[in-house]
Amino acid sequence: MGYVGNHLATLVTGVFAAVLTGLWPYFVDFAPILNVVFLMAVPITWFLTFTCWISQKSTDYMHNHAPSHSEKKSLINIQTIQTTTTGSQVSISEIK
Repeated sequence: MGYVGNHLATLVTGVFAAVLTGLWPYFVDFAPILNVVFLMAVPITWFLTFTCWISQKSTDYMHNHAPSHSEKKSLINIQTIQTTTTGSQVSISEIK
């Protein structure tokens, strides 16, 4: 898991976006083409930072709330099967 809780990609992308955002005012008057480059690069890196953050949050949520193997096993034993002809329910243990 590490020190940043699997958010290393988010951290690296966020630092890169912050550095680009901080450098932008210094390079505006340097060359007109750099203004276009920064105008495209800064929003894209912040979007990538947000995308990394939200995908890691989603992954953490799915892995923390997924049923464990023993819970899945107990759910299988409780299941019942409804027959189509009579409409009665039969459990898995009765089928075996």
